[in-house]
Amino acid sequence: MATTPQDTLISWLNDAYAMEKSLVQVLENHANDAKEFPNIRSKDLEHKEVTQRHADTLRECIERLGGSVSASKAAMGTVSGFFQGISTGMAPDELVKNCLADYASEHFEVACYKGLIEAARIAGHDELVPIFEQHIRDEQDMIRWLDQNLPRVIESYMLQPTSA
Repeated sequence: MATTPQDTLISWLNDAYAMEKSLVQVLENHANDAKEFPNIRSKDLEHKEVTQRHADTLRECIERLGGSVSASKAAMGTVSGFFQGISTGMAPDELVKNCLADYASEHFEVACYKGLIEAARIAGHDELVPIFEQHIRDEQDMIRWLDQNLPRVIESYMLQPTSA
């Protein structure tokens, strides 16, 4: 099946849109898990808003290119986000696992946006590059925050009297 670079770009934008929509749900669940840790809860909620803005921007990019958001990809993203968000809920170290999952997700997002930058250039849509570069900067901000805070989250868990 032959596709044009534009078709591929629209498809990959849909994948990124579904990814961001799933992460909105994940971050909501992680914020709920962190209710006893106000700084983590606050950061999760803040990044949830950034993630929603990314999804909205990706929808606009898709539509600007003449495509439409894939309802099936968006639905699968929402469902997967729900299950990913609750997957650590039964673990006593859920806050640690949430931070580790967030760390991995942020790096994956950066890689996706780097791929979208190259795809946009090849498809002749250089005007999209600054959008994806901003998304990368946003994800890197979250990575830096996780780098700074993960040691404290682990320490808090490890020094609990009930941890085993």
